[in-house]
Amino acid sequence: MITRKDLLSEIIERELAMFQSVNNRGGRADCQDMPESFRLMREITHAVLSVAFLESYGQDLRRAERDGRNFMTEKYAIMEGQIAPINPDPRIPEIADQETDWREAVAAEFPHAVEPGGSEAFRRYLRAELQTYSPGTIGAYAECVDAARREGRNLARERYDILMSKLGFGSLAEREASVERGG
Repeated sequence: MITRKDLLSEIIERELAMFQSVNNRGGRADCQDMPESFRLMREITHAVLSVAFLESYGQDLRRAERDGRNFMTEKYAIMEGQIAPINPDPRIPEIADQETDWREAVAAEFPHAVEPGGSEAFRRYLRAELQTYSPGTIGAYAECVDAARREGRNLARERYDILMSKLGFGSLAEREASVERGG
């Protein structure tokens, strides 16, 4: 049986391979030369989501590879208006709006550790990414969002806590206090 950690690792490596092969209009982007940063950011993105989501998204990635699709290329092309949105699922804006609200709440509470601006760019990015997901994966993500709401959780806060821990800052609250003290 595949573990959650193995699922995450497989997803991240498949995403990284897609990311590395994106052909940008202006040439290779600097961030494409930082695979460890990419891995970290994708890990925190997916780490708070359910095994059902990870399994479905892993299937999406494997199917895309077989079909010659690159989700990263599609996502950036949608973001930049080079191609029209490809998925009309009404859950996409609902998920993106909730995630953006959570991110704004975290930035308001921890303004020194989390950049307060950028909500619209974040929303546009997430909506473009969600465009590449299958209906099953969008459903699994929507269930993660619904469950978090019912449980009073904030998935953005959970992601930032994981990020701060991995960066050696303890928790988000510890990082905020450290920055406030000038550290």
